Amino acid sequence: MKKTASFLLACAMVLTAFAGCSSGTTSSTAGASAAGEESATQSEAASDEGSGEKTTVQFWHSMSGTNGDLINQLVSDYNASQDAVEVVATYQGSYADAAAKAEQAIYAGNAPDILQAAQDNVGRLAANGQFVDLLPYMEQDGVDPDDFVEAFVKDAYYDDQLVVVPFGRSAQVLYVNKTVLDELGCDIPTTWDELKEVANKCVVKDGDEVTRYGLTIPFDQWYLFALVQQAGGSFFNEEETDLACIDDGTLKKSFEFLLDMQETGALYFNDPTNDQSTKMFTEGMSVMMFNSSGGITGNTATIGDKFEMVVAPPLKDEVQSMPTGGCGFGIMTASKNPDAAWDFVKWYIQDEKGGLAFVLGSGYLPFTKTMAESDTIQDLWAENPNFKTAYDALEFGDDNYRITNLTPVIAEFRTCMQAIMLDNGDIDSALNTFRDATKTVLAE
Repeated sequence: MKKTASFLLACAMVLTAFAGCSSGTTSSTAGASAAGEESATQSEAASDEGSGEKTTVQFWHSMSGTNGDLINQLVSDYNASQDAVEVVATYQGSYADAAAKAEQAIYAGNAPDILQAAQDNVGRLAANGQFVDLLPYMEQDGVDPDDFVEAFVKDAYYDDQLVVVPFGRSAQVLYVNKTVLDELGCDIPTTWDELKEVANKCVVKDGDEVTRYGLTIPFDQWYLFALVQQAGGSFFNEEETDLACIDDGTLKKSFEFLLDMQETGALYFNDPTNDQSTKMFTEGMSVMMFNSSGGITGNTATIGDKFEMVVAPPLKDEVQSMPTGGCGFGIMTASKNPDAAWDFVKWYIQDEKGGLAFVLGSGYLPFTKTMAESDTIQDLWAENPNFKTAYDALEFGDDNYRITNLTPVIAEFRTCMQAIMLDNGDIDSALNTFRDATKTVLAE
C-alpha cells in the first residue's frame, strides 16, 4: 500500500511538477471547497497577468479540492507550453449547477468555450445543440477517435456526432476489506446471492445495535441503475416514454434485494444529507462498499496498513453489468474561439501533462488505449492491481439508461429511493408514483 502511494506521488511530480496539492476529496463536489475556489482564483489571476496577445478560452468545470488543483495545474502547464492560447479554468459548482449556468450564459451571450459535463447531462445538452461535433477537428489533426476506450464514448455520441471526450471517467466497483473476509473464511462475492450471504456474515452487533455492517451504499441512483442491469432489465423502454424496469419487475427486485439486507443489518443505505459510506468503509465500520473506482487512490492512502483493500468487478444476477461514471468535456456551440478551445482539448488527450497527469493524480481510469498501454500506467497497475481490476471491469460497461431527458427523471427517482429505502414507504406505491411522474416528464 505504501509503495503504491509513493509511486503515485513520484509520477505526479514527474508529469506535473505539482506541489501543494490539497488534501481534499478526489471527487467533484456540489459546493466549492476553499482550496478549489482559491485555485480557480489563482488560475484567473495568472491569465490576467500573462495573456498578452493570446486568445482566451474559458473552461468551466465542476471539480474542487485535489481534482480542482490538478485541473489548474494542467491548465497552467498548457498555457506555458505555447504562445497562442490562454485557458482560464473556473469552478462552477456541481455538474448540474455548471450545466444550468452554461445554458443561462448562452442566452446572455457570454457562454464558456469548454464545458465539463457529467455523462448523465450530456444527452440533454447535446439535444439542445449546445456542443459542437469534435470528429471534424479530430480528422483534421489526425486524432483517432477509435483510440478512446469504447465504454467511455458510447454515451459521448449524439446523432453520430462526438460531442464530448472523456475527462475523468470511472467504473462502478465493489470495495472489499479482504482482511475481514479472510478471517471469516469468505470468498469475494461475485453474485447477488453471494453478496447477501457474505454481507450477513460480516455483521457485528452489540445488543440490537449494529456496530459493523456488511455493506454500505451511497445514496445515488447510479447503484440502482446497475442493479436493474444486472437483473437483466432495461430502465427505459425503447421509445424512451416509460419505465421498462417496472414492467419487467427488475426495479422492484433490485429494491427488495437491498431491503432484505437492510432488514438484517447487513446493509447501511446512506442518507443523502449525510453520506458516510467512504468513512464507514475506510474505518472498518462496513466490510464492503459500492462506489466509484475514482476513489481507489484516496481510499488506499486513507486505509494505509489498517487492512487489505481490494476492488471486485461488477456483480452478476442474470447478467454481469455496470454503468460507467464520471464526466467528459466538450466545446460549446456558442464558443467564440472554438479552434483555440480544440487546441486545449487535443493537448489534454495527447500530452502526458494533460490527461495522463490527471489520471495519475486523481485516480480516474485511462480513457485512451494508448494511455492504458503506456509504461506509466502499466507500472501503476503492477504496483496496485486494483486499478487494473477497475479498468478490466469496463468490459461490462453499459450506459443504456442515459437517455436524452434523463436529468428530470433522476430527480423523481431520488424521491422514490428516499421513500423506499429511508422512509419505509410501500414499494408498489412508490414505484407507481415514480412511473406517473416519469411518464409526464418524458412526454414534455
